[in-house]
Amino acid sequence: MNSGFLYIGSLSGRLAIGILLLLISVFLAGCETVSQPQRPSYLGTFTLGEITVSYAEAERPLLVANLDGEISQSLAGSSALGTLGTRMGVINRQGRQLALEDAISANIKPHVRDALTPLFKGSRPARAEVVIKSVFIRSRFGLQQLTGAHVFVNGKKRPDYPQLVAGLRLYDQQTGLPLQEIRPITRIDDGSITIMGGGPKAPNYGPAPRLNQLAFDFARAAANALQRNAASGIFQIPAEEGDMKTLWSSQTAN
Repeated sequence: MNSGFLYIGSLSGRLAIGILLLLISVFLAGCETVSQPQRPSYLGTFTLGEITVSYAEAERPLLVANLDGEISQSLAGSSALGTLGTRMGVINRQGRQLALEDAISANIKPHVRDALTPLFKGSRPARAEVVIKSVFIRSRFGLQQLTGAHVFVNGKKRPDYPQLVAGLRLYDQQTGLPLQEIRPITRIDDGSITIMGGGPKAPNYGPAPRLNQLAFDFARAAANALQRNAASGIFQIPAEEGDMKTLWSSQTAN
């Protein structure tokens, strides 16, 4: 009889231990499934401060046909021969490129400020650096439009359509530490026409309409990428994250 009670007692003990282990495992499993809190977004900490444009990684030469004549004339003075020589790159080559960079920057910065400012809700200043990869906008009356010929520079074919390729890097303006980077986004003006009411139009921030529209499209895409990835741990955002799906093209015929 005693052995029987001993057996029943040991069985009850093993059962109790088994139930206890089961409860512990269920508790631990529940702890593992609790979602982790989302990491805070830097957009809530920073405000948009300085905007700079870098050409250190740009593909040369840069070209914006609408600005080319005015820049060449300003560098060459009243000399028609000097203006032609500047436009052909025979003289004032470096000065012409620097003047063009200044003109491109003046067009891009206000679009970036318009698009990014509403995203930042904090007070600590952040610097946004637009990293230019390529700007190549030929005249609508150039050889490619008239004859179908392509343009090659140093053996490399240049875009047939107006093109802007640029990335974006954000830095803590006080410490210089990087916050986020958007890989290069490509915007091309393929000549499509916006149907009335189909999409937002670019504010007129410069004398080059096609550059103005491309800068506007780039800034909107960059803002979209930042907004979608602000709270993630990914430092480099793929370029496709900046693409926004719309029912109508936002390109203009200007």
